[in-house]
Order: sequence, then C-alpha cells, then structure tokens
Amino acid sequence: MGLTAKELTELSKHTAKARRNLDNLLDFVDLMNNDVDKLDGDITPAGEQIKKLSNEMSKHVDEIKTLIDTQLDKIPIDLEETKDAASKLGLYHGTVHQVISYADTEKSKYKENSYWWRYWVSILDNVMQQEIENPSKPIGKGKQFLEKRN
Repeated sequence: MGLTAKELTELSKHTAKARRNLDNLLDFVDLMNNDVDKLDGDITPAGEQIKKLSNEMSKHVDEIKTLIDTQLDKIPIDLEETKDAASKLGLYHGTVHQVISYADTEKSKYKENSYWWRYWVSILDNVMQQEIENPSKPIGKGKQFLEKRN
C-alpha cells in the first residue's frame, strides 16, 4: 500500500523545508560576498561553487516535491472523513457561516483540484448539506425581526 495523504503532505512539507535551507545557504554566500574585502583569503571561488551546487540541488528538490504532490493529488477524498470533519468544525467554530468562512479560507490556500483543495471542497459540501438538512437558527435580532413582521 502507498503512503497516506497525511504522510505525503508531511513529505511535501519537508521538501519545502529543504528548499528553504538551500535558500538560507545562498543567503549565507551573499552575506560572505558582502564582507569579502574584510576577510583574509579569497572566498569567491568557494561561494561560486556553493551557489552552483545549491542551484543544482534546488532543481532536484523541486522535482521530488512535484512527484510527491502528483502522487498526493491522485488520492481520492474519503467522504466519510470529510463528513466527520465538517461536523467537528461545527462544534469548534460556532455558526455555519463561521465554518463556511473558515473552510473556504483553508481551501483557498491550495491549488485548484489538488488533494487538499478537494478535501476542503468536500467539507464545504458537507457543511452546506448539513445546513440544508438541519437549518441553523437565526442569529441575534433576526428571529425577533421575523416575529415582528408576522
């Protein structure tokens, strides 16, 4: 059996971390180059070699991240899991509008049709379905306003 969505997501996060570390290495080279005239010896060849290797490694890290993300995006969404997640969000976020806002914000963090984008779309679908089946009560003066009109 392959890796789970959570395991692949963790691997993807580690590739992003590796990429940041390479960027930090390039920042280090830039910092050293700014002080090259204050240091004994010529650090330029070493800095150029670090840049060359870092740029080469970045390509490979990006390639690995693409492979991981592609595999993750092939995983189908577990509808029972998202139904359960939608119910739990209702417990923690109060109103249905707050849950929808939260889920929509989370969804917007991901590329369209990616695993996590589809995951949050499924949660939104479940929240809206739950609202249709069990409408929430009006908030604040809404109920009083409706009673006065009748």
